[in-house]
Amino acid sequence: MTDKKSPKIPFIKVDHVKPDLRKKELPLVSLQVTNPVTYLKSWWRRVMGDEGIDFHFKIKPLTAIALAIVFATFGFGVGRFSLSTKQPYIQYVPVISPAPTPTPNPWRQTAFSGSLRFSRLSQRYYLITSASEAISLEIPANVDLSKLIGRRIFATGKYNEKQRILQVD
Repeated sequence: MTDKKSPKIPFIKVDHVKPDLRKKELPLVSLQVTNPVTYLKSWWRRVMGDEGIDFHFKIKPLTAIALAIVFATFGFGVGRFSLSTKQPYIQYVPVISPAPTPTPNPWRQTAFSGSLRFSRLSQRYYLITSASEAISLEIPANVDLSKLIGRRIFATGKYNEKQRILQVD
């Protein structure tokens, strides 16, 4: 039943190579190891050679720019772009800035004791404390302190540390 036109390939082929002893000495032991990873790679290439989907498309430059603008509009403006007839298409939503920090009140309620002095040049009363610092006093118009000049007094009221003024109550 074999066709004489097609040669029959045997399953196992044995070659007897006769060495030429004139060229070189034959090794006493000959061991040859091949890399199995190379065989696995070639087998995987044959299996996967025709697998998968090949997908190609072309986009002109102006079309690519238009698509990038559309994607950026939807991507960066999430929640700000609406397709409603009642509202505008693009709505500006301002960024909320942090609340300003309030400036502290420079006036505080306090009391000082010291010696009362009067300056004729500025027509003002001063309180000289035990730490030898002078505090300017703002006295109400209905109070007369002329009899207490040079005496030790106790003054209460609102004090501004930057201006060093005590508004006497």
